[in-house]
Amino acid sequence: MRKSLLFLMLLSVKLTFAQVSDDFSDGNLTSNPTWVGQTSLYNVNTSKQLQSSLSSIAQIVSLSTSSFLAVNTKWEFFVQMNFDPSSSNQARIYLISDHQDLNGPLNGYFVQIGESGSADSYDLYKQTGTIVTKIIDGAAKTRANVNILLAKISVTRSDVGKWELATDITGGTNYFLEGTVTDLTHTNTDWFGVRCDYTATRSSGFIFDDFSIAELIPDVTPPALVSAKVLDEFNVEAVFSERLQPASALMASNYSTSLGTPIAVTATSNANVYKLTFASPLPSGGYKLTVTNVKDLKGNQIGTANTASFFYVKPYILKKGDVLISEVLSNPKTGGVDFIEIYNNTNQILDLKELQLANIDATGSPANIKNVSSTSVYMPAKTYWVLTTSPTVVKQQYNTKFLDQFIQMSSLPTFNNDKGSVVLLGTNGLLEQFDYNEGMHIALLQDGDGVSLERVSFTREANAYGNFKSAAQATGFATPTFKNSQEEDINLLKSKVSLAHKTFSPDGDGFEDLLQIDYSFVNNGNFATVNIYTDRGVLVRKLERNTSIATAGNFSWDGLTDAGKKSRVGIYIVKFDAFALNGKMESFKETCVLAAKLN
Repeated sequence: MRKSLLFLMLLSVKLTFAQVSDDFSDGNLTSNPTWVGQTSLYNVNTSKQLQSSLSSIAQIVSLSTSSFLAVNTKWEFFVQMNFDPSSSNQARIYLISDHQDLNGPLNGYFVQIGESGSADSYDLYKQTGTIVTKIIDGAAKTRANVNILLAKISVTRSDVGKWELATDITGGTNYFLEGTVTDLTHTNTDWFGVRCDYTATRSSGFIFDDFSIAELIPDVTPPALVSAKVLDEFNVEAVFSERLQPASALMASNYSTSLGTPIAVTATSNANVYKLTFASPLPSGGYKLTVTNVKDLKGNQIGTANTASFFYVKPYILKKGDVLISEVLSNPKTGGVDFIEIYNNTNQILDLKELQLANIDATGSPANIKNVSSTSVYMPAKTYWVLTTSPTVVKQQYNTKFLDQFIQMSSLPTFNNDKGSVVLLGTNGLLEQFDYNEGMHIALLQDGDGVSLERVSFTREANAYGNFKSAAQATGFATPTFKNSQEEDINLLKSKVSLAHKTFSPDGDGFEDLLQIDYSFVNNGNFATVNIYTDRGVLVRKLERNTSIATAGNFSWDGLTDAGKKSRVGIYIVKFDAFALNGKMESFKETCVLAAKLN
């Protein structure tokens, strides 16, 4: 355990500087930095340079050291080959590699030196797995001594992926640009290294020195938490804008949600992505992940961009009674569109991705089946959502309280104006079917265009007699996304009418300018006539006349007479008469005071 902690501490210090520098003046490959791989086949020579060791066989040998800079980076190094390079005797300097073993499949970039003939070039290659592609083809260089190649090489890569390869074949720093290219295929690395491919007679002829890997422009930008998403009920994925120091990134106490901190944080195959594991399964709902104290490879600590929201819904298969048909508009206004309103009858969040909408064919079987959504749509408990081809049109034609509770479908099944069937389907089959016809509308309704049929009760079957009625005129003949105007309150024992305030002053000062008349009825399907009288019984305003009303709602009086004049200050009587088509009548009287400011 102590060794592991020491390793993390040393790694953290190394990452803080996030660079490599080695001129081999310490005479070893074991520290500052540590080189790994086929170390026995390399040595530090008497000139304090890295050199390949003599071998009796032809082979490929490599050496690597940890490196984490892949963009906004400058690589510099010296290379010497004491022979005439060829395709059998060549060197690769891997600037970027996701694997320590440079002899096998990997993702990275390397500079290659070694061609047949006396005029070698310096080229940049990209490697993806085992596929190698030349991306900068340097010019051929003629050497004064055919049997010695030496060069100082500089390679840079900007934040946007622009590579520049430059060389000085005298070993100095008077660089000549070999070429440029923009490539962002691989943007993370764990290793830098050299690979020598030789025959036995050339085995000791490779020399390297003065390795330097550093940032082009100093990094002072703190890391940011880009996103968070649920992998399963125990695991959440956190994505950052860049790689982090492992010592800080893997510390569970640096992460918090409303459920607390994770019990473990682990790295993933993506260098800037981490998996958070929680002790208990996530309940369905929305969450916010907050990250503190993590640092990037340069030691910049995360700042204010440290939160991300994510949402989770437990896997659940819809069953009958979960999603109910709440409202149907099959006969829209001119220029309008059909819509079907559904209701989440459960106490949990539902994913509507598996929900389907249909009508029926001549045999009574579901037909013209349409998927409600191809992606997850989360419907909170006890909410009303509207399915339509044009949410914009519905919002323009009706009062809509919850603008985000719409699902736009490319097409709906055909729902005829006079009669038809609305069918909801889930993974396990039929969820509900409602068979509608125009005879369900209120008998006194002169024109059914644009009037929806609303459900009265969710505890009764959809096709129970009287369970769907015309939406109230007082609510605009439809109530998309909110409680149905004809929905009954089972807890209401007695109908009532009341005033929000007994006094109002219609003077335009923004305070109690309107008289609000609230009503609630035990039964639905009522019509209301509302009149305003003076205290002497003089009728001054016919506020409503035979208006179909919701089971609960309100009207308001602005203090004007039927002639459009301001009413005098004084006492007024509100008379509210309601009647139903079954002959039941109810009357209410409330007294109010129209007041004015004293000059």
